[in-house]
Amino acid sequence: MNVLIIYAHPNPGSFNAALRDLAVRTLSQAGHSILLSDLYTMRFNPVLSAQELQGDLKDIQPEIEKVRRADLLLFQFPDWWYGMPAIMKGWIDRVFAYGFAYDDEHSFENGLLRGKKAMLSLTVGAREDYFRQAPQRDLVRVLEPIHYGIFAYCGLEVLPPFIAYGPGEMSEAERKATLEAFREHLKRLPELEPLRFSST
Repeated sequence: MNVLIIYAHPNPGSFNAALRDLAVRTLSQAGHSILLSDLYTMRFNPVLSAQELQGDLKDIQPEIEKVRRADLLLFQFPDWWYGMPAIMKGWIDRVFAYGFAYDDEHSFENGLLRGKKAMLSLTVGAREDYFRQAPQRDLVRVLEPIHYGIFAYCGLEVLPPFIAYGPGEMSEAERKATLEAFREHLKRLPELEPLRFSST
């Protein structure tokens, strides 16, 4: 399987970086081919241009080709303000372009990216209990604009996300346990049941 990891965190010593590195190792050892788009290192420009909006995609073609080759898109990022970092949202704005990832005739079951899978791996700033205290904090709900509004809309099969809760508050033992849980999540990729959405 060809895996494209889209990674966004400005700190090379972050827990997101540790999750990224573990994903590269685990998936490589399982025989998968890995491509990496490290958006901050690339100094990726997240701003959609007027030319791109009109269909001139030459500046973004290398990233489009990575998506074309990929069987699985793995997005690794910190949850900031209940969403992905701006640089990653800009990557989606530019790379999931009209005519490549979607158009007026193709969406959901017949979306242009059908046959591919997508999965989120993210860190959040608080412990799991915090997100269970109010319905508006429910991360299934928080992630729905990405899972449904982007991935499912474009025809991608959406795999269950991996969420690391409050890495800044973790002990060293908890960090190791979380990394091991992510390793197991990745090893189970072939068995993971996709999320289901209604297109109506």
